[in-house]
Amino acid sequence: MFSKFRHTGEVATQDELLFTTPFGYMFPDAAHSASHLLPESPETLTALRQLGDAMASDVIAAPNDSDIPAMFTYLGQFIDHDLTARTDRESATSTLGRGEPVTPRDPDEVVAHLRNGRRPQFDLDSVFGDGPSLAQGSETESDTLYTPDFHLHVFNPTATRRDVPRGPSRGAVIADGRNDENPNISALHCAFLLLYNKIYDAQVAGTPACKHIRARQLTRWAYQYVVVQDYLPTVCDQAIVIDTLVNGPRYYGNTAGHGQNFMPLEFSTAAFRFGHTMIRPEYRLQTTEPTISVMDLLGPSRPDVNGDPIGTFFDTTDAVPHQLRDSAILDFTLFAGTGPNVQMARKIDSNIARGLGMLPLGDRQGDPILGHLAKSNLIRGYSLSVPTGQACCEAMGVKPMSRKDMADGESADVAAVLTDTALGQRTPLWYYILREAGAQAGGNHLGELGSRIVCETIVGSLKTDPNSYLNANDLAVTPLGINVGGAVISTLTELLNHAGVGPVA
Repeated sequence: MFSKFRHTGEVATQDELLFTTPFGYMFPDAAHSASHLLPESPETLTALRQLGDAMASDVIAAPNDSDIPAMFTYLGQFIDHDLTARTDRESATSTLGRGEPVTPRDPDEVVAHLRNGRRPQFDLDSVFGDGPSLAQGSETESDTLYTPDFHLHVFNPTATRRDVPRGPSRGAVIADGRNDENPNISALHCAFLLLYNKIYDAQVAGTPACKHIRARQLTRWAYQYVVVQDYLPTVCDQAIVIDTLVNGPRYYGNTAGHGQNFMPLEFSTAAFRFGHTMIRPEYRLQTTEPTISVMDLLGPSRPDVNGDPIGTFFDTTDAVPHQLRDSAILDFTLFAGTGPNVQMARKIDSNIARGLGMLPLGDRQGDPILGHLAKSNLIRGYSLSVPTGQACCEAMGVKPMSRKDMADGESADVAAVLTDTALGQRTPLWYYILREAGAQAGGNHLGELGSRIVCETIVGSLKTDPNSYLNANDLAVTPLGINVGGAVISTLTELLNHAGVGPVA
């Protein structure tokens, strides 16, 4: 259980977690071929830094809103936390912030030593943890998440001031501390707690333990259905989503000749980080409140420079000063659905909000790599020997964009890096996927390569999981969604409304 887990710390030891699963490469042959990787040289590192600076600039065409409601940004972050951990933390395998020279690691070394702290399946262990103790007289680390009758703890579950449970230090008491990094994802995590409790209460028969088991199953299936039938068609090319569902993954999973489940590094360190470009520079949490800079949203319980919790989201005069104050509770009608006030995610393209180049990463604030999201993504991919965008296109039989295709329409600074350095021909996968989305889909969803890697990984993980809804022979799984008792859930809007955080139109 990652109750104290954060992106910003180092991996303490390889024994930090005693249960891990493998990372691997979707295209291992490309990862072992020097010509399909970024050139190993100081010039490459310089070019990556230049590209990162250019991506996080103020030179952004306006308007930059996509067609995607803002909550899909945070559903993507929630999915990422449910599937992966450790790819963006400092470790013996991946070091960026110690002032040491960064060089690409041998792919075999990466696979042998970089371990995932999550299972590569949609099981919501970020919500349920290890689960409550079901055997009489035993205990689990996650028992603190549950009431004696197996409900999940929620602060003020029946009032508008809903929040994840918190301790006196204001930190969230949840299974994955990363889901408290900002009030947007914290509110979504709270919605999942409420959803499970609602489904639990709908079970009319069985012991509390049996009701928990069924409610957990239905919550997982509803989540999986929303990911496949709502999230993927929103952020990916719909034809590629349908093709992957109907004809199966071609490059990931058992059908691609892989003998075990693993989390592809092409997905976790590149393709699925497309969500970073969707982050708005500011958000309005409630209609009556002013907008808040994205920098001021980072970490509801994050300490300030003096070590005191940031006061933006807490009221020390309140009866419960360790819980989020009223004005910091998300109005989901501003983030999801089709209402007139919905804030849209930024376009999926090669621009990211400027504030994300100045991340407050604890004692590494101002670090030239770790404090800059674009640079850390680019250089982390280089250090882990992730194949280039062109190499992944070649492996998937997709015609890659030319250097001119990538440079046309870009800012002068980005275009200069692509034109004047080797990155225009051997392009970092993360940047390539973002640029492809901008060029092929106007930033409203991923392009060909990005859609295929994301769909292959997500659909592939569900198809290889015998406990997923795709493999279930259960009356709760219907063509229109998951019947959770009292409602059929097929979309994010329906999930939020059934959880009771709506009404979202």
